[in-house]
Amino acid sequence: MNDLSAPSFPAFVVGRAAAVCFSDEDAPPGVPGFIESRFSPLVRQAVDLCWADAKPAGPDRFADRTGMLMLTAFGDSTTTDLASRRLVEGRVRNPLLFYQSVPTSILGFITRELGITGPLTCLSVHDGGTRESFETAGLMLADDAVDQLLLIGVELAGTARTTAAGAGVPGAVRDPGLGDAAVALLLRRQPDPAVPAAAAVDLAALAGAPAPPFPAAAGPGSGPLRSFGGLWAVTDHVRENQ
Repeated sequence: MNDLSAPSFPAFVVGRAAAVCFSDEDAPPGVPGFIESRFSPLVRQAVDLCWADAKPAGPDRFADRTGMLMLTAFGDSTTTDLASRRLVEGRVRNPLLFYQSVPTSILGFITRELGITGPLTCLSVHDGGTRESFETAGLMLADDAVDQLLLIGVELAGTARTTAAGAGVPGAVRDPGLGDAAVALLLRRQPDPAVPAAAAVDLAALAGAPAPPFPAAAGPGSGPLRSFGGLWAVTDHVRENQ
């Protein structure tokens, strides 16, 4: 049987960003072809900010060897709920809602903008630091066709449906007051002389941890980012201890 555990090598964080939205006033810019929901615009904003943060490392050099991994518990719950209500009410269905109800639709849009041609996938997780998240990130980076990986965590504020669905599941229940949030990390397999301060993260160790090893106690990794704050807190911890 093949060993599918996360490979034991460090991943270097060469870029990171967080995006949070509490109201229409601070909503991220819209994305052509995506309507009604903040999910896709939030993902795009986090990725754009992360890509810009990684500019010293020249992320464009590896665009054709960049993988994308999205982590989300409920995906675009706004779109799913809206499409369901329209169906129940007997209203005309909007094909755009069907298209954008697939979480990775926005990743396809982003790949065209950034010239990314590597593999992409999405995991439904209830905690941004779960074993499956880091194992998958490690496996994708171990692919000979991938030199860097965009790891994206995104969740919208809880609705009546998602709150009920997540009741009793650790990390799944989101207080509507926390708003919508996304975090993006750009991980690279090899160190880059252009970014000597890049934090080295042991994905294998994180994958073996039963819970996020470093709590999101402050900064963009806390509060609104909820469980995905663990991704941010990990890099903070590594940078502080280098």
